[in-house]
Amino acid sequence: MNDFWSGAFHPLLTPLHALLLLGLGVWLGQSVPLRLRWPLLGFVTFSAAGLALTTTGFMAGVHPAVLAGFAFSVGGFVALARPLPEAARGAIFAAAALAIGLDSGVETGGAMKVVMTLLGTWVSLGVCLLNIAHYVSLAADTGRQWLCIGIRVAGSWIVAITLLILAFALRR
Repeated sequence: MNDFWSGAFHPLLTPLHALLLLGLGVWLGQSVPLRLRWPLLGFVTFSAAGLALTTTGFMAGVHPAVLAGFAFSVGGFVALARPLPEAARGAIFAAAALAIGLDSGVETGGAMKVVMTLLGTWVSLGVCLLNIAHYVSLAADTGRQWLCIGIRVAGSWIVAITLLILAFALRR
């Protein structure tokens, strides 16, 4: 696998990243009609900033509790199905994207290898978020109550799985 694809699969193979990405996508797609402007702008910009900061050695990574806190919160927002103002959602998306970006650093390799890996991660984050949001919004837009309940149940499962992952990460 080349460097780009290695970076592209990274968010999907890291459990807290995948869970947070799933939660953000479901939360974004839950509100119909799909409003992408602020959440997507914050997510794409701050994930790029976080990924760029990893090349400076600014942070070695993000503590799992931070990522779990974001996933827990977003899962709770999905389960409660309570809308937040668009600017507040954009801020949450930006902070979560920064945390994912800072936790996705590449340890070794030449400059081109690092750039291609981080580019793959950045593209993957954006594409996955958009795909999840799009398909959830299609399900939520059908007007079938059972689909909306299923989406809320998915949010509660995100909360439960996050707590399990956090418990395993913090055990000694």
